[in-house]
Parts: sequence; structure tokens; C-alpha cells
Amino acid sequence: MKLPSLLLVLLPQTAILPVTAAAFTATAATAAYGAGEEPTADFYLSPDGSDKWSGTSPEPNERRTDGPFATLERARDAVRTLDRDRTRDVVVLIREGTYRLKQTAVFDLRDAGPGDSAVTYAAYPGETPVFSSGEEIRGWRLAPPATPGLSNEAVGKVWVADVSRGFRTLYDADGLLPRARSAGFIPLEGGSRDELHFPAGQLRNWPNLQDVEIAVRPHHAWIVNMLPLRSVDEESQIARTAVDATYAMNRLHFLRETESCWVENVLEELDEPGEWVLNTSEDKLYLRPRHGAAGEAPRSIAAPRLEEFIRVEGDIDQEGPEDEPVRNLRFRGLTFMHGDRYQISPDDAGLQHDWDFYYKPNALLRLRGTEDCVIEDCRFAHSGGGAIRVDLHGQRNSISGNVIEQMGGAGILLCGYGPGTKDVNKNNVVYNNRIHHVGRIYSHSPGIMLWQSGSNRVANNLVHNTPYTAVIVSGCMADFFTKRGRELSRTIRRHELADLPPRPEREDVLPYLHTRDNVIERNEIHHAMEALGDGNGIYIRGAGPGNVIRRNYIHDLVAPMIMQAAIRTDGGQTDTLIAENLIYRCTSQGIILKLNNRCENNIVADVLAPPRGYYLSLREGPLSGAAIRRNVFYASGAPFTFIDELPPRRANATEDRRGRRLARSADADTDQNIYFCASDPAAGEAFLRNQQQDGVDGHSLAVDPLFVDPAAGDFRFRPDSPALGLGIAPLDLTEVGLVD
Repeated sequence: MKLPSLLLVLLPQTAILPVTAAAFTATAATAAYGAGEEPTADFYLSPDGSDKWSGTSPEPNERRTDGPFATLERARDAVRTLDRDRTRDVVVLIREGTYRLKQTAVFDLRDAGPGDSAVTYAAYPGETPVFSSGEEIRGWRLAPPATPGLSNEAVGKVWVADVSRGFRTLYDADGLLPRARSAGFIPLEGGSRDELHFPAGQLRNWPNLQDVEIAVRPHHAWIVNMLPLRSVDEESQIARTAVDATYAMNRLHFLRETESCWVENVLEELDEPGEWVLNTSEDKLYLRPRHGAAGEAPRSIAAPRLEEFIRVEGDIDQEGPEDEPVRNLRFRGLTFMHGDRYQISPDDAGLQHDWDFYYKPNALLRLRGTEDCVIEDCRFAHSGGGAIRVDLHGQRNSISGNVIEQMGGAGILLCGYGPGTKDVNKNNVVYNNRIHHVGRIYSHSPGIMLWQSGSNRVANNLVHNTPYTAVIVSGCMADFFTKRGRELSRTIRRHELADLPPRPEREDVLPYLHTRDNVIERNEIHHAMEALGDGNGIYIRGAGPGNVIRRNYIHDLVAPMIMQAAIRTDGGQTDTLIAENLIYRCTSQGIILKLNNRCENNIVADVLAPPRGYYLSLREGPLSGAAIRRNVFYASGAPFTFIDELPPRRANATEDRRGRRLARSADADTDQNIYFCASDPAAGEAFLRNQQQDGVDGHSLAVDPLFVDPAAGDFRFRPDSPALGLGIAPLDLTEVGLVD
């Protein structure tokens, strides 16, 4: 790559906090120059710079009368003064150090690259610029022993500082600090979305109740809400929240003995190193440091100012059919840290299950009305919300080579307009990103999520260590078109849907479901589903047709949860192809298949059991048009169930106990599969005989597929493998996961 002649170079202000995470090098920018070659530029920024200077040299001159700029906004404004008729690209190079942000940097139509030219904001070759909204907290002193709520054990270990504003996350040199939290408890019955019935003594009417939040998994295993309290009645044991939970705050549906609720930000619970409490009624911050000698005041403690660091926004017409997007703006090799987390607002519009929210500024870098923009080789770390959003109008944008880690929310979200006729979020690329340890606060947050966004390619990403699902492909289920609640219904563009019947079915709403024709391929996913339940490695529901999930490697989903699978098509999802995936050592279930979706040429090996141990679960019929072909189901030992079909709710019924049409492999195109258990080959033979008695699997085999070394996770076929004779294509893992 040859950088163009027109360049800007930025240098930062003096860092507030040390960057102690692993170094991150902007390799793409570095590769633009030869060894020892100094880049040239038209403008520069420096920690010693001034926005009053010309910005035309990389360092201040000897007399300090001229030199580089000092702020990102000044560099942006300098670009705006350039000839708008130019055909040359512009590159802004940003120097080593930490940049403190006090307000969101906004780029609009004036900042777009004219014509086919691009404007790039990139790290100076070989250097690591860091954008942080953290403001260091100073003036620490030991909390007085008589501080109300402070335990005797905490006296002499807790420090206090004066603060003048609120925040919801806090950081030290190692990253996110945990808020003080109570032990978990099980809510009492009788709760609702805004009313929690709690065991005696679990909640109090604290003096700073406005600062206290309850964390709750409301009724379902797949969601965590952080809700501010409005009132606590200790006598009646009822607390009311200022914002509704996603579902009623009762026991978890399938996990009734799980402690699904706790309290955060009360001084009585400040009992572990690293924990902190903010009391805005007293303007005080309490902290028990996790590092340092006894009697040593905390150092490098920072409170964030912003949830959103950079926003690129076009001219958005929310109700109308057309937008004017920003084009050809690029960000490369930058690091973003220390952002605050979001709160649910009363007027929010939730995506499916409130896993994220529609049109919400809860990511560090947000593209809102863009085309042909690039986020490349950046790092997003140690922040309370999400990393990257592409909102509303977003086409042909590229998100590649980024590292996203230790985030409170999601990694990458493509979020188009709600169901309607406006379909302008599509043809984007999410490629070669490493995403791990997201959902540190909102545990349901996925690594990657597509919602109302189509024809995208999500490829060669590595997603691992997520509390919940790694990749979600979602839209809107038909029943939400008749509802008015927060989840999904508020996103619907009802002014564009005048012809819908009063009670629409999936076929009626399909034209308005734009999560279609996506390709999710060659991704590696491991250690997802570490905390929550009823989730998956890759999940799809409420999306349009034509989505393809292929050539992914999903392995080591090891948390012992019954309600999970490596790949899942959920209720009502149709016209999805699941092909050429390798699933290995995943707890509970390999693939969940419903309706007319197709499962072809997959290898499902060693599903971990108990619980369950289902290699293919059939969960909603009819399977007319579905396919179960050329798959290898391989178990090294018991227990296992190659294909699990639910029984009818009563004799000869056509529905299961939940009222769904029965799903039977006999109703699908089921053939040319291999079923084999290494420790008990006869079990595979018996299963296949039963299948063939049902008139399916006529050409399938119950034989050893002859993998190279399945005990070591090597599932290449040996040259004499019977799988090859059945037309089962080998899987090439060298093309899966991150690309150098």
C-alpha cells in the first residue's frame, strides 16, 4: 500500500493513565513505509502542540512559535479547509500516547472523502495512540471509621475521594473495576417488570437510593438487566424500578434454584479488593484498591466521561425513504479505552430480547449513515459499553483486523432500520477481528450481532470467552407486529406497513425482514456460553431468507448448561443453510434444526454430555424442504443421541408438549450421513437401522469415518475415508479463523 501525498500527523496530550494492556501495533500503517523511512504529512498533532499553530511540522520549533496541532477536532477542521475538488486521498497520522476525550468527536458530510478519495485517520507507523474518556480521580484519603455502612473489616482499607459528576464504570491501570455487589438471591414470586419481591433483608431503603441498581436475570436465562431503583419498601419486601425489566422479575424459568438477582453500589457490600461505590448525594467515591501496599493511596484511578467516542453521521431522514451518507472515511490502528456503560431508558426500543437497543449511542465508535467507511486494525478495550456500531444506513463498510476485548457490552453490531420498506443496512464486511471477553457487564452481549442488516459477509473472525452467544443473526418475529412493548415492537416502521393483516404470519412480514442473504463463514468460536443459558455459538431467528452459516469451527463450549447448542435455528426461522461446519466438544447440543432449514456436510463430534448430548436436535416442524445430508456424527464414547426428536404431547398428536408441529427426520431429505460411536459401534448401527426402517438414510453408513486423529481434534479425512465415497467434502481448517 502506498500512502497518498496529502497527510496529517497527530500527537497526543500527555497520558493520564498508563496503558498496561498488551501493546497493539498499527501494522497496516507501519507497512506503508520502508524501514527507517520518515512519513511526511501536511499537518501534525503533538502533546506539545497547540491548536493556534499551523500544524505543519511534526515537532515544535526551537522557539516554540509554531508546530503541530493539539486536538483531534482541530485536525478534522483542517481537513475541511482543503480543496473539496481534490482527487487525492488524505491521511491523518496519530502519534503515540493517550488522548483524553471530553466530548464525542463528530464527523459529518463535510468530512467525507470527495468522489473516490478517502480521508484516513491512522496510527503513526509503529506507534499506539490511545483515545480514552477517563479522568483521573485525585485527592484520596482513608474513609473515616464512622462512615455509615462501612463494615469493621473494611475500616482502614477503603479510600474516599470527592467527585462532581456521576459515572457507572471505573478503571485502574489493569482495566475495569467491579462495583460493590451483594450476594445473589432468588426473587420471591409475584414480581412484574417494574416490581421485585425480595427476601427479607436483601434490600434497604438506602439514603442514596438513586445510585443503587439491581442486576437481575428476569425470568429467562438469556438476559441480564441493570435497573435503577425507584423505591424500596422494606416492610412489604417490594422494590420498584425506575425502568422496566425485559420480563417479569421472578425465578428463572428453567433454572429455578439459580440466584438470579443481586444489588450493586451500596457501601455495606464494599468488601473485596477492587470494589467501589459512588454516592452522588454526597459527591463521594469509595474504593478498596486491588493493588498497592497498606496505607498507600490509590493511583491511576479514572472515571469515564463518555459512552461514545467517535460518531460518523450522515444526513439521516428517520421517517423518510432516503438518507445522505458519509462516504470514504477510515480509522486505522487506533486504540479506544475507558468508556462508560449505558443504561436502559424508558423510551428505548429493544432488539430481540433486549440483547441490544435500536439506534442507541452505546458503542465507542459509531457509524450512523455511512457508505464505504473502514474501521481497521483498531483496538477496543476496557470499556463499559459496546465497541462498534453501524446504525441505520450503512453500506459497503468494512470492519476488519480489530481487537475487541474486555468490553461491558457487545463487540460489533450492524443495526439497520426496523421492519419496513427502508432497507439500507447491507453489503458490509466484518472480517478477521478478534473478539473476546465482551459482555463483562451486560452478560448477554454477543461478540457480533446482525439485526435488520443483510447481504453482509462475517468471515474469519475469532470470537471466544463470551458469557452468552458469540454470533447472533436476528430480525423480528411476526407476533411482535401486533404488540406495543419495548422489545422489537417499537422498532417497527408502521407507517410503511399499512397493508399488513391484523394478525400477520411470517410470510406476511418476510418482505420487511432485512436480515437476509448474510454469509457467516470461516469463523472460529470457542468458550462461548460461559455464564448464561439458552444460548449458542451461532444463533439465528426472526431473520429473512437466504442466510448461510458455513465453514465455521465451533469448539469447547464447555459450560455445563442444558440449554445451549453450537448452531441454532430458532422459532419460525426458515430458508437457512448450515453447511461444512466443524463442531467439536460443545456441551448439550450440536445443531438445533427447525422447519425447512438445511443441515449439510457438517461434522459434529463429541458433544459433551451430560447434560443431553444431542448431536442434532429437531425442534419444530414440519421439516418439509429441510435437508439432513452428508453429515458426520461422531462420538468417541457415551452418552450420546445422534438425532433427538421430541415426542408428541399425547398419542398420535401432531404437536409436541409446547404445541409446535412435530419435527421428524423422516420428513426431511435425510441421507448420506455417517453415524459412528468409537466405543460402541453397534449403537450407531442400531440407530441407522431405525432410521432406515422409517424410510430415510437409505445410503447412510454406521462406520468409522477414518479421521486423521480425532482424539487430538484433527478431523481431516484419511484418503480411504468412507465419507469421501458419500460425497462429504473435507473441511479445511487452515482457512478458518484469523488470517495473518
